[in-house]
Amino acid sequence: MLKYFSIFILFSVFGSPALSNLPPAKKHYIDADAYHAIGKFEQAISEYKKAIALDPDSPIFYNRLGIAYSELKQYGAALDAYQLALALSPMIAEPHYNIGLVYLKKGDLSDATEAFKRAIVLDPKWEDPYVGLGEVHLKQGYFERAAQVYEKAVQLNPKGVGAILGLGKVYAKHGRLDDAIIAFKKTIKIQVDNTEAHYQLAQAYIKQGEKEKAAAKMEFFKVLRQTDPLLEEAEMWVKRHPNDARGYSNLGIVYLARHRFSDAIASYKRAISLDPTLATAHYNLGHAYHKQEKIKLAIAAYREALAIDATLAIAHNNIAVCYIESKSDLDKALFHSRTAVHLIPDEANYWDTLAQICTLLGLEGEALHAREKQEACASEE
Repeated sequence: MLKYFSIFILFSVFGSPALSNLPPAKKHYIDADAYHAIGKFEQAISEYKKAIALDPDSPIFYNRLGIAYSELKQYGAALDAYQLALALSPMIAEPHYNIGLVYLKKGDLSDATEAFKRAIVLDPKWEDPYVGLGEVHLKQGYFERAAQVYEKAVQLNPKGVGAILGLGKVYAKHGRLDDAIIAFKKTIKIQVDNTEAHYQLAQAYIKQGEKEKAAAKMEFFKVLRQTDPLLEEAEMWVKRHPNDARGYSNLGIVYLARHRFSDAIASYKRAISLDPTLATAHYNLGHAYHKQEKIKLAIAAYREALAIDATLAIAHNNIAVCYIESKSDLDKALFHSRTAVHLIPDEANYWDTLAQICTLLGLEGEALHAREKQEACASEE
């Protein structure tokens, strides 16, 4: 059954000799998917149309064309393409589901309901139409219906964040705050940077009177909301520029801000593999390890950064902090901390690190001087 039309991330497919034996329509389709994957939807549409001109009987081509139009918010053209796909193969579920998404975005809840229901009839084991239908019912205020379809979606995929988050919102509407919180936490456990889940969890805590928990979640929600567009841009950049080390390093920074530590580390390592001399990538890798309290790995990465750029004051400071946290090698910590404040003498945090180390080593005079400098720098910020 036609369902998941994968997006091929093929950055070198255009004109590739490996595709020379494919039918011409298939070549255009693969090129279209490659454009689609990197967000070049106009070019994707052009290639899908070329594929259709050569093979007008493929429902897959029309469905993908509809998705590209929908990405550009050209909903009328998208609906026309989906209908053409269904005219060729009326018993496939995905065009119905995609039609439902278009109507949902347009606010036409009645037509969205019918489209999602048709998709469910054709493929009752596919979770996505249930999630779509649940969202429609939630918008309509039909909370019991929404809960039923979300629960069915969870049965089909226990780790489906859309359905679990939807259930949480239904529970919150019913005043079942404990159940809502469990659902929101489960969503976050599966997808740590789910922006809406953090917002909904904060709202639930507010209603429960948990002010500190609510404030913490709202603070991270603000970070996620601010970095949502940056994430999309950074991910698209590396898709379009797969050999750009700085692009992967920047993507890692966004991942790290969103607490996606494993993804951040993978991005930094990719950057380093592309450009081993990129000191900031080594530093950022150390910072990611540091966040995970992997102190030895953090120190090693910071040292790699300093081997490339010995003037990177923040790496000196962070090595010193690592030694403080591990309660070891305080003499080395002192060296790196002194180097940091020498390189950037107006950074309050660096003087604070030095003050801590000097106190631990019993260097009372230097500790007092460092604390005075830290306070002076802080007052000027």
